[in-house]
Amino acid sequence: MASSNSQHFTKIAHNKIAQGGERWMLAMPTAEGVAPNIPIHGPAQLIASAKQGHHKDTNYSNASFLQLIEGKARQTHQHLIRSLGPCSLLVYGEMDGNHSDWQSMGQHAGELVGATSSGKACNSFSVHAANNSQHTLVASGMGWVAVRSQGIMALFVHVPNDVAKERGKTLRFYSDIRTQVLQATGGGVIDLIMGDTNQPRSGYTQEIVTQAMGIQFSELHKDKLIQPEDAYQRSFGGTNSTGTQKYDIALHNTETVKVENMVYLSQCTEIIGTSGSEAAAITDHMGIGVKVVKV
Repeated sequence: MASSNSQHFTKIAHNKIAQGGERWMLAMPTAEGVAPNIPIHGPAQLIASAKQGHHKDTNYSNASFLQLIEGKARQTHQHLIRSLGPCSLLVYGEMDGNHSDWQSMGQHAGELVGATSSGKACNSFSVHAANNSQHTLVASGMGWVAVRSQGIMALFVHVPNDVAKERGKTLRFYSDIRTQVLQATGGGVIDLIMGDTNQPRSGYTQEIVTQAMGIQFSELHKDKLIQPEDAYQRSFGGTNSTGTQKYDIALHNTETVKVENMVYLSQCTEIIGTSGSEAAAITDHMGIGVKVVKV
């Protein structure tokens, strides 16, 4: 938990988002003690960001920060229910769900299907779902995990920076994944790729993946500006801490799946401040929600 609590880039993300002070975040109603994928009826609350320097001034304990992560998980479910329908699978990067610090997440994100870790939090993945029987961890490696979910082969990535910035290394990264997933028990052709690509420019990952997989992949969000599902009349120029780079993307295999909808979610969650509810960043990257079906 300490490795995730108020990271340097999270603080940068919050200070960037907090510029201006207007109300922009839509905080959905949630209910403790019920399954997170149960729709909670009621309107969203429009709230402003906590002030710049919030994390430095607040100095969250690990227990307090965990509560924010749990709250964000419930917020995520409520937003996705409204935009995509009930969330079948929820995957976190940089979180090792097998670690005791994260055991409570099963109550807020969905039951733990499985988790992978190389020993570092930044290279971990935690896979949650409402129904474990419909999802299987197929294969994993440094910076990725492949999950078969209701017949869809989904690849979740956190591409290392030294790999993402060099074309040859990036091509080899995805080529090796293709081979391992195809050869794995229960493996097969990859239908969907999503996560933190750390790509140096827009369109880079789509080009690399198409070449590495030998199948045409298409990026789902092609606009320059991003308007997260939990933001009201506010757009961002990127998904990273400074809002300048589009690192977090989703791509689909154009031969195997059809995309019905795709949304972004902001880095923020609702907190109860001295002046009521406010929005505070708890990560430096945006989340992605995708609804796909087999063709």
